Amino acid sequence: MTTSTTKPILFFLLALALVRGIIYASMVPPWQAPDEPPQFERAKAALVAKDWSSTAKDGPEWYGELIRSLFAFNYFDFLDTPRQTYSADSLLNRYIDLYQEAYGGLYGSRATYALIGWPLLLVSKQNITLELYVMRLNTVLMSVGIVLLAYVTTRIIFPQEPFLFLGVPILVLFNPQHTHMLSTVNNGNLAELLASVALFFIVRGIIKGFSWLNVILILGFSLVAMWTKATAYFLLGAIATTGLLYLWQYRQQWRWLLPGGAIFIGLTYLLAPTRLKLLIKNTLTLIWRNDIYLDPIVPKDLFRSFWAMPGWTIFQLHPFWYLVLMLGCILAVVGLVFLLISEWQSILSGRYEKQIQALMVMAAAIVVSISILLGWNAVLNIIIYRQGRSIYPVIVPITIFLVLGWRQLIPYNWRKVGLLVITSAILLLDSLVLFHYTIPFFYSSY
Repeated sequence: MTTSTTKPILFFLLALALVRGIIYASMVPPWQAPDEPPQFERAKAALVAKDWSSTAKDGPEWYGELIRSLFAFNYFDFLDTPRQTYSADSLLNRYIDLYQEAYGGLYGSRATYALIGWPLLLVSKQNITLELYVMRLNTVLMSVGIVLLAYVTTRIIFPQEPFLFLGVPILVLFNPQHTHMLSTVNNGNLAELLASVALFFIVRGIIKGFSWLNVILILGFSLVAMWTKATAYFLLGAIATTGLLYLWQYRQQWRWLLPGGAIFIGLTYLLAPTRLKLLIKNTLTLIWRNDIYLDPIVPKDLFRSFWAMPGWTIFQLHPFWYLVLMLGCILAVVGLVFLLISEWQSILSGRYEKQIQALMVMAAAIVVSISILLGWNAVLNIIIYRQGRSIYPVIVPITIFLVLGWRQLIPYNWRKVGLLVITSAILLLDSLVLFHYTIPFFYSSY
C-alpha cells in the first residue's frame, strides 16, 4: 500500500476522530466525566492570575454560576455519592474538590491549564455551559492529534506494514472510553498528547538517529507533559531506557558518557515538578513503614475502564463484553509470543535492531506507567487511582503491541480482511457503548 493510497485513509480517520469526538462531547451531559468540574475550574481560572490562586472563600463570581450549573444538569444524579441540595450560601468546595485547596497549589501548572482553557478567550463572559462545550471542543482536537501521532509513530517503526500503521490509529480511534475522555475537560488529555509527542520523537530518534534538536524536543515535551499531570511521569522510564540502550551501544566511551549521564540526571531532578519530588520521597517513606497490598479491584477496574466505563466510571457493560475484550488481549499476547519464537534468529542477528530498540522503549513506557499506578495503590492500600485514563498517555504503545500480536495470528494473504474484521469489531463495540449504554444511562429519565 503506497503513501498516495494511505493518505486519503489517514485524512478520513482524522475527520472521523473529529466527528466522533463532537458526538461524544455533545451527548455526554455537562460535568458528567471524571473530575470535569474541578478541571474546568482550573482551566478557566488559569486565564486570570487572581482566579488561579483563589480558594472557595475568596473565589470569583463565576464560582456561583458553576454551582448553579451543576444542579441545572442534575450533576449529583449520576454519582455514587449522596445527593446534595442547593444552597445559595454554600461554597463551591462543598460540591466539588478544589485542587488549589486540596493540593496546596502543587497540582498542574497554570501555563498548561491555560493551553486547555484558551478557547474561553473567544467566548468571554458567556454562559458557563457554552464555555464548557467550547473547552470540550479543544480537547476533541487533542484527540485528533493523538490519532495522527498513533499513525506516524507506528509508520516510523513499521514503514511497510499497513496492517500496523493503519490498525493502531483505528484501534485508538474507536476505543469508546478514550473517545469519551478526550471529549471532556481534563488535563490528562493534554498530558497524553504531550507524552505521545515525546514518544514520537524518541522513536524517531532511535530509527533515524538523534540530533540535538530531537533531544531538545524530547526533553521539552516530556517536562511539559510531567508539569501537566503525574500520569506522564512514566516518560522518565522511557528516556532512561533509551539512554541505557545507547550507553551499551557506545560503552567504550564510558569515561565521557557517565559524567554526561550524571549531569543529565541532575538537571532532570532540578527541572522535575515539585509534586514528583515529593511523590518519590513519600513513596520511599511509605514503603519503609507500611505493608504492601494490592486490592484485586484495582487491576480489574483499570482494564475495564481502559475500554469502557462511561460517565464517572460508576456503571459498567455486561461482563460478557469485558470477557471478549480480555480474550482479544490474550490473543494479542499469544501472537507476540509466536512472533518472538518465529523471528528469534532474525532478532539476534541484528536485522531489526532499530525496530527492536523502539519496541523496548515502548514496552518500558507501558511497564513503568502501569507499575506506578499499581504500586501507588499497593503502597497506600487504597483503591482510588484505578481508572484506565491514567495510562492513556501510553495508549499508543499499548495499541501497537495489541495490533502487532493480532497481526502475527493472521495469515499474510488474509491481513487486509483481518484489518477490516478488527475495525468492524471495535466499531461495533463503540456503537454498543454509545447507543446501548451511555445515551440510555443519561437520558432514560426524560
